[in-house]
Amino acid sequence: MSGLPKKSGLILQERGVRILNDVKYRHEYKYYINIGDYYILRSRLKHIMELDKHAGEDGQYSIRSIYFDDLKDSALFEKISGVNHRRKYRIRFYNKDTSSIRLEKKIKDKGLTAKFKTLITKEQCLKILHGDIEWMSFSKDKLLNELYIKMKSELYRPKTIVDYVREAYTYPIGNVRVTFDNSIFTLGYQSVFCRFLSKRCRNCY
Repeated sequence: MSGLPKKSGLILQERGVRILNDVKYRHEYKYYINIGDYYILRSRLKHIMELDKHAGEDGQYSIRSIYFDDLKDSALFEKISGVNHRRKYRIRFYNKDTSSIRLEKKIKDKGLTAKFKTLITKEQCLKILHGDIEWMSFSKDKLLNELYIKMKSELYRPKTIVDYVREAYTYPIGNVRVTFDNSIFTLGYQSVFCRFLSKRCRNCY
């Protein structure tokens, strides 16, 4: 991805859950919509669904992620090509709160999506971003072990920062979730090496 900021229209996501082999998979559908469709859909959803519990007073919350990939950007091109079975690793936190940072693995298999996550500290996050990863091989956490192997054997590195605002609605029957993502902003990691955990990430390009 380019190191320049990018902003897109709204993205609508629909999700439902299915469990296979003790792994919680979900159906996930994404659509680009215009602002008019957004206002119409939001006005209807408010009457039958509840706002996500993490939403602020404006009904939204921010998400910042940094995605890992190899030197050939294989994960990126697999996504673009629609490869049937693929996975991606990212570090993510919400509402600029770096006291709760997650390492996540998201897999896509035959149209179904599953996500695995573990909490890491800010100090651990900084070590990973700076390439100090030997400690991960001794961790009892399976996800940290996986990312360590990827970084050692396939030269996975932090590649792209993605920052956006989300408005999410939930419906308990069928565990349905609908989200609107907007103000999407991306940066190449090398251009903001020390800014991922900064509240001023959007102003550092």
